[in-house]
Amino acid sequence: MVMKDLYLRKNSNHTGFTLIECILALFILGIICLLFSALVKNTAVVSRILKSEKEKEWHVFVIQLENELLDCEYKEIQGNKIIYRNPKKDRDIWIEYKRGKIVKVENGGYQPLLIGVHHVTFQKEGYFVVITAIFENEKEYTAKWEIGRKSEE
Repeated sequence: MVMKDLYLRKNSNHTGFTLIECILALFILGIICLLFSALVKNTAVVSRILKSEKEKEWHVFVIQLENELLDCEYKEIQGNKIIYRNPKKDRDIWIEYKRGKIVKVENGGYQPLLIGVHHVTFQKEGYFVVITAIFENEKEYTAKWEIGRKSEE
């Protein structure tokens, strides 16, 4: 009997978790798991939205570029830039890839047309100019438009 009393006395000194504390800990753990799963789902949605934003930016860039070069004549492609001639102002206009941007350079001025670009190639294919851009999110877009037959003469 003495041994049994000694054993009970030793155990009564140890602290432990009560049932309420265990239930509360499980409840908090469940809430954390739910929040984490919602965060993962929202990350996928945000990523998809950002990719579609780059597509919109690309389309706006192409429309803006067409309007900017409406009255200009194609001259040549030199590496990472296209050179056009503006006959009204009698000066050259460059569309150039510089440090992650596609910019328009005219008379010393510098106008960014598209940002967040990883790599751009300018090519002449017959009577067409082809711009292929790879964005920082690895999406690739291509634009192709006619440069006109009179500029070849």
